[in-house]
Amino acid sequence: MKIKVNGTELFFDVYGAKLNILDDTVIEKPTMIVLHGGHGFADHTLYVEFWSQFSEMVQVVFLDQRGCGRSDQATSEEWDLAHWGEDLFQFCKALDIKKPIIAGVSMGGHVMCEYIKQHPEHAGGLIFCNTEARFALDDVCDILRERGDAAAAEACYEQYTKPTEKSLQHYLKKCIPHYARNPYTHQEVGRCQGQLAVFQHYCKTQIRHLDYSAELKKIQCPTLLLAGEISPFHPPIRATEMTEMISSNLVELQIIKEAGAAVYKDEPEKSRQVVEQFLKQFIR
Repeated sequence: MKIKVNGTELFFDVYGAKLNILDDTVIEKPTMIVLHGGHGFADHTLYVEFWSQFSEMVQVVFLDQRGCGRSDQATSEEWDLAHWGEDLFQFCKALDIKKPIIAGVSMGGHVMCEYIKQHPEHAGGLIFCNTEARFALDDVCDILRERGDAAAAEACYEQYTKPTEKSLQHYLKKCIPHYARNPYTHQEVGRCQGQLAVFQHYCKTQIRHLDYSAELKKIQCPTLLLAGEISPFHPPIRATEMTEMISSNLVELQIIKEAGAAVYKDEPEKSRQVVEQFLKQFIR
């Protein structure tokens, strides 16, 4: 399905009913919106297997973000966090989704940070999965070198400082294998409708300056941080850093042992249990 918001058409898909119909009453379920990462590589289809399993608890909405997947491709001037963050708010407004639970993976978490900056009172719950509010390229490269892969560190630094078609190919070859012990398969990634120009533009104009640390103080709702213990690209130190900026009575940090990015690819059952327990607080 598509809906026009904020000057563009966004594709979304829904898993689970909004209403839980019982014998003597009808209960409205919370809505969880899942924001994909990998802008330019991925669309929402990469995330359905894990996140759709919570559709009995909450209505799960998957959103292809502007320029990605089945949403309008837009123009490069619109491939930025300011547009993506406002798109999320306007999407909820158009569909009358109140107090949504927002789950963002990787770059989806960056979009969440912008959304919080613009509309800190809007969300009912937040799940940051394998993501960060502050990008520290040197830290990522140091971890790769410590693991004995200087070539991956060089490819990573090259892609995030001077992105070209050549640097992107090096990144895909050298860096993607470090994401997880059980990464997304070629078939899973291949079925996504990608536009690599979006990722290149993001590397050139957005990620090197990513720092929403101060904005996290605006969070007003329960927040779960999911990090992978062995993830070099989303190191757990970034998640720990985020918890220090969020009110202690609102935040929960779960570092999943022996997991990379995404945590649920390496440790699916543990990840399911953590998310399920977090979601229980929103169920009436």
